[in-house]
Amino acid sequence: MIIVDDRLASAVLSGRRHLVPGDGPVATTWGFHYRLVRALTDGRVEGTLIRAAADVAPAIAASPPPAVLDILDPRLATHATAQLSIDHRLNLLAAELAAAAQVHRAEIVLAAGNVGRSWPDLFAELGIPLTVV
Repeated sequence: MIIVDDRLASAVLSGRRHLVPGDGPVATTWGFHYRLVRALTDGRVEGTLIRAAADVAPAIAASPPPAVLDILDPRLATHATAQLSIDHRLNLLAAELAAAAQVHRAEIVLAAGNVGRSWPDLFAELGIPLTVV
């Protein structure tokens, strides 16, 4: 499994799966899914995410076909998310991403603009494969 951020999730939903390196199913966390749907739903939002997702219908983003993009159930990783947040002083988005990768034994692929300063070192410490595109 490959876990992607909101920018790459929008690319996958618009038929650009080739932008995500690797084989296997593509998924995103609830936090990144929320950010994508929120950006597409709020007509006042401008920025790189909304420009990247311009050809994705909000209804498709809100409920994507699981064969194209799976939305990971946050309940499976909530305890691990909380523990990582405490242990590494992470915000919810980073902690959820790391916990989901651990729970699902997945690799992470992120757009360069979404990589937090400490994330590469953290993921390496946790043994989570990270690719930045």
